[in-house]
Amino acid sequence: MNSTAVEQFSKVSQPAGGFVLWLELPRPADTSALFAQALEQGICFAPGVVFSANGAYSHCLRLSAGHGWDARVERGVRALGALAHKSVAAAPR
Repeated sequence: MNSTAVEQFSKVSQPAGGFVLWLELPRPADTSALFAQALEQGICFAPGVVFSANGAYSHCLRLSAGHGWDARVERGVRALGALAHKSVAAAPR
């Protein structure tokens, strides 16, 4: 994945193996709200809160990386990046 596809995110893990990417957005981003917006565009990911009993990862998300990289996936990542950017910019500080 090239850097322009993920430049909207503050941190992206580089997995040593497996099929997921863990992304961390700047706080106070809310990936649960972002999830609803992304679904409207046909983009699905797991909001970080589902990986914590106390909501510790509300600014994080997990993307599946189990499919091969192609133009459709790149469009989805770019669209998710744009949605994330808007979400972070609109979040109260």
